[in-house]
Amino acid sequence: MSKEFHEVANIFPLMQGAEFETLKADIASNGLLEAIWLHSDGRIIDGRNRYRACLEVGVEPVYRTWNGTGSLVSFVVSLNLHRRHLTESQRAMIAARLANMQQGRPETNGSIDPFTQPEAAELLNVSVPSVKRAKIVTEHGTPELTEAVTSGRVSVSAAAAVATLPKEEQYVIVAKGEKEILAAAKVIRSDRSAARRTERIEKIVEIAKSNQPLNGSFDRLFPLVYADPPWRYEHSQTTNREIENHYPTMTLEEICALPVADLTTPDAILFLWTTSPKLEESLQVINAWGFTYRTCFVWVKDRIGMGYYARQRHELLLIAKRGNMPVPEAEQRYDSVIESPRSDHSAKPEILYEMLDGMYPEVDKLEMFARGVARNGWYTWGNQS
Repeated sequence: MSKEFHEVANIFPLMQGAEFETLKADIASNGLLEAIWLHSDGRIIDGRNRYRACLEVGVEPVYRTWNGTGSLVSFVVSLNLHRRHLTESQRAMIAARLANMQQGRPETNGSIDPFTQPEAAELLNVSVPSVKRAKIVTEHGTPELTEAVTSGRVSVSAAAAVATLPKEEQYVIVAKGEKEILAAAKVIRSDRSAARRTERIEKIVEIAKSNQPLNGSFDRLFPLVYADPPWRYEHSQTTNREIENHYPTMTLEEICALPVADLTTPDAILFLWTTSPKLEESLQVINAWGFTYRTCFVWVKDRIGMGYYARQRHELLLIAKRGNMPVPEAEQRYDSVIESPRSDHSAKPEILYEMLDGMYPEVDKLEMFARGVARNGWYTWGNQS
């Protein structure tokens, strides 16, 4: 009489094709080297593939019975994870099935509780987001799409994206093969990311128009700030090069005390000019203004300057953010190295205005310590503006 399979045995996929044929050939040549595990009621809890192979090649199966200690699911999962080479996506699909099972944990007060998604994720050594994506595939994907992930041919993240499409479109995409699934997923994720960014920017623009800054200098808040602080240097090699000869400077404490946080929206981006000697102080300013450093541009000049340890030929434009300010669109992410000639003292490359307009065309921009006329869509603050 053939054995029945316990529900817990079905959480792992059956071997198919060449993989199963290899197992059959091994058992036919060497016999069954690893026993098939049974529940106390006689049903198979682990070893369906070995059991099937034994029947097909005429080898007598060997059995062991689980002692009933602890969680049955944890026991079966442990056996399979040590024996099988499963991808993260395959483990996520198994975890998604576990989260729906009623036979997970041992009985408590006469009832059996299912695994939660975090518990299933921990048991299968995957992330909770991966389990959630697997759940999308199992609930909304076609059987063919689900099988593609279960067999390890397609990642769960790609399948989850395709599973958001109508079933008719899923059938067409899956029928074309794995490459088509990956290509479709890439397009779906890109469109979704663009839509989320557009929605987020629209909300930030609305906040910028409807709120008042605390210091009353402007009638709006700004999602983007472009600042070139008048750093004060304690030493200068010659009197004719002293910065104070060109414009009044500020101490670090004075720059940090500026109410920039009161001028910006909760989600905002900051572009802050600095020099190599002032890099550490610049990071203090970023923190004082309520931002977090992310990355930088480097301006390489056509002429070399002075310097105590190295003669300077570059300046840094630090990029920092606060809140959930979206990153620029992919096609508006510029080369981090800007090569442009020097002009007037402290003047920065004009191309920066075009770059910032390109990176964030939707928002109003505040230029702090401005030394020129405000541009369209820009507001200026500074004694030389």
